[in-house]
Amino acid sequence: MVHEAPIPLSVTLQPLGRVADALDEVAAIGLAGVQFDASDPDLRPREMSESVRRDLGAALRRRGLVASGVDCFVPVERFEDAARVERAIEAVQGSILLAESLRGVPVCLFMPRGVRDVADSLEREAQRRGVTLADFAWPASDGSGAVGIDPAALLGAGADPASVVPALASRLAAARVVDLLRSGLRGPIGEQGGSRLDAMAFRLALEMSGLRGLPVIDCRQWQAPLQGARSCAARWVALLPAVGGFAS
Repeated sequence: MVHEAPIPLSVTLQPLGRVADALDEVAAIGLAGVQFDASDPDLRPREMSESVRRDLGAALRRRGLVASGVDCFVPVERFEDAARVERAIEAVQGSILLAESLRGVPVCLFMPRGVRDVADSLEREAQRRGVTLADFAWPASDGSGAVGIDPAALLGAGADPASVVPALASRLAAARVVDLLRSGLRGPIGEQGGSRLDAMAFRLALEMSGLRGLPVIDCRQWQAPLQGARSCAARWVALLPAVGGFAS
């Protein structure tokens, strides 16, 4: 089976190793993009200068890749802790700056809805810079704010990801491609004997939702991230081969 790049998926970069090598691996798989992580010690947004952000964009272009977003999953309780709230805010603000430099990709996070003034401040900063904050908290918040969907987290909460997507389609700014295996671990979709996600129904729901960005293979916490990313991409494309980027 030979792939035709780019496959319309992204992947979380941090689990794949050092940045330059990981970017090369992603390009070799034929994926269209990568998802950055604010917790990556090589790419902490709050420590990045403008020139470093420019260099990162150039590194993507050299490999024919795009950025799909920036993860900044700061635990919500840190926004509620006077000793840690400033650093938590700085992490999100840095992620917004990085997202802006990457052509306004979404920042994926758990919005601190319980600290209304902080949430409002972060939303204003994101809007000022043309960046969307995609809230991955579940249950999804009321209102019109942008949301992200993680099918493994939804399965763990007893929800059906394929049913959740259409209910939130008008607010959907980001989506993950990941399963919650019967072992209780997160892993690639389509694992024989272990899969819980109805991947076909989930993909069809995403196709119908009008999601603008790339779905992200979320290989955080996987036992073999690179191998899993390859398998996940192949299985995702095979669900709808006429739409995907794999050919026999």
